[in-house]
Amino acid sequence: MTAAQVRDDGRLVLVDPDGNVRWSHDPLDADVLAGYRPASGDRLRRGEILADSIVSADGQYTLTHTPAGRTLLHTPSDTEDGSRHVWVRKAGQPGAVITLGEDGVLRAGTDSTVLQRWTGRFLLDPMSFTISAVVVRDVGDIVLLDEEGNELFDSRTAEEEARLAKLRRRYARREAGEKAKPVRPAGSGVARDWFDLLDLSGPSTITWVERVDAREALLRLGAQPATVRPMTYDDLVSAASSGDDDDPVRCALAVSVDDWVMLIEPCGVEGMERARDLSERTQAVVHHAGFDGECLLAWYRNGEPVAVYRDDETELLERGAPALEGTDPEAMTPFMRKMGLGVYRRGDDGDFLPPPVEVACLIAGVAPGTGHFLGTHLGAVFGTW
Repeated sequence: MTAAQVRDDGRLVLVDPDGNVRWSHDPLDADVLAGYRPASGDRLRRGEILADSIVSADGQYTLTHTPAGRTLLHTPSDTEDGSRHVWVRKAGQPGAVITLGEDGVLRAGTDSTVLQRWTGRFLLDPMSFTISAVVVRDVGDIVLLDEEGNELFDSRTAEEEARLAKLRRRYARREAGEKAKPVRPAGSGVARDWFDLLDLSGPSTITWVERVDAREALLRLGAQPATVRPMTYDDLVSAASSGDDDDPVRCALAVSVDDWVMLIEPCGVEGMERARDLSERTQAVVHHAGFDGECLLAWYRNGEPVAVYRDDETELLERGAPALEGTDPEAMTPFMRKMGLGVYRRGDDGDFLPPPVEVACLIAGVAPGTGHFLGTHLGAVFGTW
């Protein structure tokens, strides 16, 4: 519920139940607005309109107000449109332009709530602040100055810009270092034909469990005895895709490879969540790939974590560095060295298994092939999450 009020200064305002002004219409003469000068340089001054853009003195940051009513601080980038948005605010109705009145009030057309929307402080009364200028600084900050030149507001985007610049420099160094490495020789890794056959393009979990039969592995994974039945991999995929986005189906197929059972979950996380139980009186290695590229690789032995790489530690995996968690953080590094992680740069990704999957195969000492996954195996459909 909102209420309309006419203030003593002649403004028509809409206020929310807490009394915060959500819209205003100032009694401005159209001839006054028409007489505003276009802003130029790095600032919007009193009596000026943000007709085009204002630009920081070094030319790196541009403040623009779009016809759609969005105020953008942007900077050149190598993206498709050649620009990166640093700061975005919605102010005014579409078509309204930003002005700074002679009275020191920021407006979008006749709407004087720009200060509140830019700062995010909706309890402010814009009439209690007099602004002398809006300035775009070289470092990427937008500041509002009072009559003495003091800062009434600082967008603090420069801090984020500095953080991003540091990340870009670090990424550039990593890229340069990666390009300087030799390419891993073709055919030097575990064959990936079986992995391509599984086509695990979405979130998935693969768990390797040693010296446990397929039925026991599925029960440890959380399947009820009545749900364990023979099925093909195609049956598993059909079951996994039979749910919807809100209720994905949990299911797994148990495939024996030498002394290990591989538990394949096309869209599940049970192996990740039950790794301790799976490794009781044996050992288990689990790899989970998530929706957004997040990755987990963990090695458990008799219920205890030997080495665990979580999704924010991918760089450690890529370098073949020790894990940050586990009773033996360096347990996986010999297998990583065998693959040349941190030594070779990756060539065509189609030549090799994803590094976590290859590490797991090397730990288990297995070389899966497409033949292992053909035909019928024990599987289970657990139901929706």
